[in-house]
Amino acid sequence: MATFVTRAQWGGRARRSSNTNITPDRGGVSIHHVGGDRVARAAHGDCAAQVRGIQNYHMDSNGWSDVAYSHLVCVHGYVFQGRGEGQRTAANGTDAGNQNWYGVCALTGGSSSSYDTITDALVDAFHLAISRLRSSGNAASAINGHRDHRATECPGNLYTLVQNGRLNPGRRSHTVRSGETLYSIGRLYGVAWESIAATNNLSAPYTIYVGQVLVIPAS
Repeated sequence: MATFVTRAQWGGRARRSSNTNITPDRGGVSIHHVGGDRVARAAHGDCAAQVRGIQNYHMDSNGWSDVAYSHLVCVHGYVFQGRGEGQRTAANGTDAGNQNWYGVCALTGGSSSSYDTITDALVDAFHLAISRLRSSGNAASAINGHRDHRATECPGNLYTLVQNGRLNPGRRSHTVRSGETLYSIGRLYGVAWESIAATNNLSAPYTIYVGQVLVIPAS
């Protein structure tokens, strides 16, 4: 279960101005990461300072009114309140992107071959952040990546989770256990194994491994 951390709890500065002129019902939520280097903190106690550093950079170096993101999430399963629901983001890189889409940033980074571990707790935190933006911020159901707004590698390896639906709250997932096959997993959930393969971009010979997390499509 993810935990929500308010701005007061993580030591956030007051925003310089507020802009509620947004239409997230026409877009949804965009996913971000910090950048091309591995940045996830080993100890959760260090994450609040990391968020403060990001806010300071956005306000003092970029001259923005606040931290760019609607919320930020860490690998330990915490959601750090950013601009919050109902506030225009500065994260998505285009006017339309900031007008119609909220932004949630993972405190992760790295290259495609050396990326911070994408933990189940991080996914849970994304679910909580996105659920809040939908229920309290009127966000539409769509989820995309920063790269869908402009030319960028962001959100790195998280983009696979955008594409396969794992970041969408309410989507089912299954962690592969010893001896399981796509066929046996399909029977467990009442879903055709071919649908599971397609949802997870698996092709012949449809190899799966113990500990792999599969998104289970609707039956």
